[in-house]
Amino acid sequence: MNWAAIIWLVLMAAFLIVEGATVTMMSLWFAAGALTALVISLLGGAVWLQVTAFLVVSAILLTLL
Repeated sequence: MNWAAIIWLVLMAAFLIVEGATVTMMSLWFAAGALTALVISLLGGAVWLQVTAFLVVSAILLTLL
């Protein structure tokens, strides 16, 4: 696993822990964005693509909420 994948995994876990501690359903969407970025990282995508995917997926899911 590369360093970017580890960072996305840690961020996803942190967002899920925050989501479990609150009842707002806000952090869940960031966890989904981090999962998307993690998958892209594991497939060998560039860091800019990972960050962009995280931001886009998180924004779309947050907007749909």
